[in-house]
Amino acid sequence: MSTKSTVQKITIQKIGEDHGIVLPQEILDRLGWKEGQILELHVDDTGIELFDPKTVSDEDFQRQLLAAKMAMRKYHVTLSALAKS
Repeated sequence: MSTKSTVQKITIQKIGEDHGIVLPQEILDRLGWKEGQILELHVDDTGIELFDPKTVSDEDFQRQLLAAKMAMRKYHVTLSALAKS
């Protein structure tokens, strides 16, 4: 699987009484995700993260990875400045 990061703008849409987002087919294909597949949704104050729990075998590692990602999002300005110095 590629480690290339992708940034795209998507729109939140009303779906019945709920809301949702439509993921481009290109992204689904790249991730190997299919219609009806169960994903895990992690939410914090800065955003959301979706992932396939079957691709991660070590639950403890996944928790640590999520904590690191949340910290990087929270302190991205500081980390960017440090990277430039």
